[in-house]
Amino acid sequence: MTLTARMRKAMSRNNDFHDENFIEERPHRTMESLLAATMSYRFGYRFLQQDPLTDPQWETVRDILERYFGMKDVTTALRYAAERAHDGLQRNPGVHVSASSRQDLDSMLRAGGNDHREGTGGGVAGNDKDGNTAENTVPPSPDEIARRGLPGGVFDVLEAAYEHFDDNQGLLRIAVYAIVSDIVPAHRYLAMAKDLAGDEWPQIRDRIVELFEEFDNKVFIGYDDRNVAYEQLLVQEQLGDAAWNYLRRRKPPVGGCEPIFMSDSAKNWDSLFNTLAPVVSLSQRDAVISMLMHPLQDADGNLLHEDTEKNRAKIQRIFRQCICFGARDRAVRERERLRMMYPRRPQLQMMLDDVLEEHDDDVSWERDSK
Repeated sequence: MTLTARMRKAMSRNNDFHDENFIEERPHRTMESLLAATMSYRFGYRFLQQDPLTDPQWETVRDILERYFGMKDVTTALRYAAERAHDGLQRNPGVHVSASSRQDLDSMLRAGGNDHREGTGGGVAGNDKDGNTAENTVPPSPDEIARRGLPGGVFDVLEAAYEHFDDNQGLLRIAVYAIVSDIVPAHRYLAMAKDLAGDEWPQIRDRIVELFEEFDNKVFIGYDDRNVAYEQLLVQEQLGDAAWNYLRRRKPPVGGCEPIFMSDSAKNWDSLFNTLAPVVSLSQRDAVISMLMHPLQDADGNLLHEDTEKNRAKIQRIFRQCICFGARDRAVRERERLRMMYPRRPQLQMMLDDVLEEHDDDVSWERDSK
């Protein structure tokens, strides 16, 4: 039973209330339905049985929020976001949730949204084969909706206005902007963009990449900022060159010989690297492996000069990431070279042997990637 159906049943005593906005069983779409549920819980359950706003009111809300976000054009909207970020303001005004709430909100909208369009479900515009439904998740209660409010704040109100007028071009602009600027919940906008773009998806996908390349360092300030929705696009579409550009811009800032893939200073770097490594290796395998192994070529460098636990851990990480890119053969050669160079470093030798044993199953993957 959907969220709105449960609330209708629970509040059946109010079902006789009608006013000039009442429309029998109007098929609200995802965000308009969630907006109605939120308004109903807070201001009266009659909103479940009618449009939350009249058409003239919806038009006013849409026009105001389009101007607010610059959403008549995605490039303009991203420029507004970049200007806000540059000035130290909230990147997406009206989005009132913290990063720590991202996963909860993602799960909430997967389960709680109810899109009545044929072939969609779980609050996600898309199809089941893309993993857009959450069959085993429990829909949120009205209390949860009321406490959290709309996940994207007034941004979601603009999406609801586009839904009300069946403005698919407006919804596509919403989805593209959300992917580039990483509006939560991340999972829904990629599927939404694919669904709305239809046969034009390859062109829309390439346009998303172009916009991200243009606005990444303007909207995202800081090398450890991750864009979950864009990462999903890179992985699903297997965009090797774009993934390499994204990963390279987020490399940890390390001095000296720039062992770029092994710093402890970048948040979640291992997770980011492991997410994108198989994709990047499609087009940039040799370049990345050379960069990975570069710090191990300098015997006088900080990494090899002293046999410390911290340095051994960094060397181990380099080997793991090299194998992750399908270059186990290179890792084996480097292990043998280090064994000859440092025969009196048994802890290092044991650690490297352990890494290679861990990844014995990766040999077949390596052969397939060549």
